[in-house]
Amino acid sequence: MSAPAVSIVVPVYNTGSFLPRCLASLERQTFQDKEVILVDDGSTDGSAALCDAFAQRHPWARVLRHVRTEGLSAARNDGVAATIGEFIGFVDSDDWIAPTMFETLHRVATETESDVAQIQYVLCSGERQVDNPNECVRTLTAEEALAEMLFDERYAVWNRLYRRSLFDACGPECFPVGKTCEDRVANFKLLPNAKQVAVSNRIEYFYFQNIGSISNGGLDRRGLDLIEADRLMVELARALGSDRVLKLAEDRAAKSSFSLLVKWARFGVVDPALDEDGTVTRLFDDFEKNYRRLMESPLSFGKRAVAWQLRHCPSLVRYEFKAYDTLSRLGRKGDS
Repeated sequence: MSAPAVSIVVPVYNTGSFLPRCLASLERQTFQDKEVILVDDGSTDGSAALCDAFAQRHPWARVLRHVRTEGLSAARNDGVAATIGEFIGFVDSDDWIAPTMFETLHRVATETESDVAQIQYVLCSGERQVDNPNECVRTLTAEEALAEMLFDERYAVWNRLYRRSLFDACGPECFPVGKTCEDRVANFKLLPNAKQVAVSNRIEYFYFQNIGSISNGGLDRRGLDLIEADRLMVELARALGSDRVLKLAEDRAAKSSFSLLVKWARFGVVDPALDEDGTVTRLFDDFEKNYRRLMESPLSFGKRAVAWQLRHCPSLVRYEFKAYDTLSRLGRKGDS
């Protein structure tokens, strides 16, 4: 087949309950010059069969299969390696997209002659409609795009479309294998090589938040990858030679322990060994070391208040989160 304009990589792992919605949104895409690469990462819940059935119905879809689970980064890397399109985009298998998303992304990229195009997204727990405003497209330099990503703390790859030459320059493991928080590291490898980044204000990606799994959001060892990812961003920012980007990356790194302690305060510890081996104590030590920089960095009033409480009365923060979650559950029961 001739190379399509857009390749879409969809990593899949045990999302059988949500995958049909994602696949249906791919079927409804108004942009026709595309291929879809479904990477089944060793699913055991029937997701593999859904992928196969989808590919059988659509000649523009293919399935790659991992015999054993290798993780999101490996699935994305293998998906990218299998693509042949001029541009590469991503969709997570429990999310869904507006019918015009890839039409918008490709149009914005080509009309502005940009190497990266970006749309907006919303967080939701169920089907949702949005009224898009009149479109406004901004163009940014690579430095401006990295600075905005860091300031807004919006690191996702799935609301962006990338010219494949950026991945060619990045190498075979653009997404760090075996690590979480992989999007931020990948973008720090991809965006610096973009001559221009175009940003549309259209909302066309729907990021699914599974309320039912919120109790499983406690601090675990994989969550500590955040510290490593933020450290890598600082290293990459330093190599760029941009004082502005480096400062924002260092500000973000100063928040790493704070972010993990908020998770600890709200959901507790999933792995008791993190308490036993002193991990939580070390997080508090690092939080204390970075507290001044944290409070001087761009931070919302709510986060600033939580940071102050974590430093002076962490038990109060845990009580407040527990009360908030209890009231939220009662509210959901009342609505049902």
